[in-house]
Amino acid sequence: MDDMAQSLRPKERVCSTGYMELSCRLCTKLSYRNATEMLNLFQHRDAGEAVKLRTLSDSVERIGEQISARLEETTQRVLKMYGFDSGTGRPMEGACLSANITSPAIPEKTEADIRAVASIIGSVNASRDEKIPFTAQELDMEPSPLGCVYVSIDDVGVKHQKDSRSQEAQKDAKYVENTVVHIQHGQGTYALTACGMKNAMKAMLAFLAFNGLLQNRLVFFTDGAKNIKSSIEEMFLFHPYTVILDWYHLKKKCQELLSMAVKGKDMRNKTLEKLLRILWVGDVKNAVSYLESLPSPVIKNQKWLDEQINYLKRKESSITCYAVRAGLGLRNSSNPVEKENDMLVAQRQKHNGMSWSKHGSSALAAIEMVYQNNYEDIWFRQGQISFIMPQKGTNPLDLCA
Repeated sequence: MDDMAQSLRPKERVCSTGYMELSCRLCTKLSYRNATEMLNLFQHRDAGEAVKLRTLSDSVERIGEQISARLEETTQRVLKMYGFDSGTGRPMEGACLSANITSPAIPEKTEADIRAVASIIGSVNASRDEKIPFTAQELDMEPSPLGCVYVSIDDVGVKHQKDSRSQEAQKDAKYVENTVVHIQHGQGTYALTACGMKNAMKAMLAFLAFNGLLQNRLVFFTDGAKNIKSSIEEMFLFHPYTVILDWYHLKKKCQELLSMAVKGKDMRNKTLEKLLRILWVGDVKNAVSYLESLPSPVIKNQKWLDEQINYLKRKESSITCYAVRAGLGLRNSSNPVEKENDMLVAQRQKHNGMSWSKHGSSALAAIEMVYQNNYEDIWFRQGQISFIMPQKGTNPLDLCA
């Protein structure tokens, strides 16, 4: 009881678990001002007993910080348990990692798998001018999503709130970056968020190791950002994986670059349509040749055309044959993490000109992460973070890591 009293700030009271859970619920959906008003209205508090906005925001932010601290603590404990350095996430020097971690049990392609891919290739090539330039044997794709772990990673930035600003100081366009990770295996999904790519990547590695998911094929979906790709490369030197450039972001990037490279709306749209049809079958070399062959009268700015060509060359290793993946019913998109970005951060923090401190932004994102994973009972009743992939029919209170 003394420890609890010492943790309180001036004028703060000991609050029930139900009250704190309600406060967190409200503050992740409403502004602090509106949440304060709702709490006071719900509890019929008069002016003398009313919850103050600052008191509410401080207490909720502290809960978010506690969740982040527990996530970091659990991450470090799990990484050490499986032979990884808790600071870097890399295998510890001299550690002998389990074969289940370093050698995933990827099944060999069967004749039925090859025939299925060959059938899709034949169907696509018969119906369009842009041909798939690969054979069924050359395409290394998962025959079924059930044996794979799909990981989508993205950064979401919210406007940074200055601690202070003089009248002469110029406005700064800095952002607070929260990294969001969405993990899917079979019917189970899990969301992770942390302030900073390094922290999020370590938490993701710990989660994969703890759930035995490193024995599966890893497929990463990204928007093409350099820091995501380099972080994956640095973290998973010990494990094979596949990185796929999300089709939506590939299409969007081509739209942006060609709008500055090609003259006229009609010619730009015609060029874009042709380019995307070539990229849909994964033929990067033909796409580059097509852009290089554009006649000079249609080129508005050679600099941006060169940038488009260089972009495709840089991303060639992560541009897949989207047509075959679609035919097999496999994912081509990082939509799950885009949705998590919206749920964990953007919905609450990117409207009405709001700006955020680093701690305030990451705290609310951490609280929403608990709700997204349906583990609020574990946190509010036991003060624990579960690292177990949620599955249907399980009791959340039995799933503490």
